[in-house]
Amino acid sequence: MAGKSFRDRVLAEIKERNISKADLSRRSGVPYHAIDKFLKREGASTNAENARALANVLGLSVDDDQAYEELRELFYQLDEEQRKFLIASVRGLVG
Repeated sequence: MAGKSFRDRVLAEIKERNISKADLSRRSGVPYHAIDKFLKREGASTNAENARALANVLGLSVDDDQAYEELRELFYQLDEEQRKFLIASVRGLVG
């Protein structure tokens, strides 16, 4: 399912498995309202902890493996100082 958003992959998996949002909430530990909000809106996102919990229940990867691998390869092409700068920059963006 490469190229699909995590949200779309979750929607497809719950439909295929016929799992309700309430059941997914119970099994994952993610509050129902968080799942409902995440699945109702096109382009919605969720936090990393909730994404991991949903992925574990549904047997999905959280991120796009191809994009992750590309970033990993690029990261290791940088020298040590560039890596440190990149990590600090990303922390600034997400922090």
